[in-house]
Amino acid sequence: MQCKDVQNKFIPFINDELNQKELKEFLGHIHQCKNCYEEYDIYYTMIMGMRYLESDNNKTELKIDSGQKIREVEDYLLQYKILQCEKIILLVVLCIGLVLLL
Repeated sequence: MQCKDVQNKFIPFINDELNQKELKEFLGHIHQCKNCYEEYDIYYTMIMGMRYLESDNNKTELKIDSGQKIREVEDYLLQYKILQCEKIILLVVLCIGLVLLL
């Protein structure tokens, strides 16, 4: 993924609009490219700050930590991968069970 592609995905990333493949590519680039990470951090801080100001300040928690967002998405991708592995294992076990029954 090129820097320009990643920069076009800052807002969709912040809004949780990327699919698993896009998230993986986005995070891979962000971890390798210091300039894109710094620009993402600025975007995230600005957007979350504006959302906080537009909301009822007493009811909305301010989430300014862009690194926390990245960690949450990494955890989500790990859980998604584990779930996919569990599905494959279950399918294999079911197939083995069917073969043994025949």
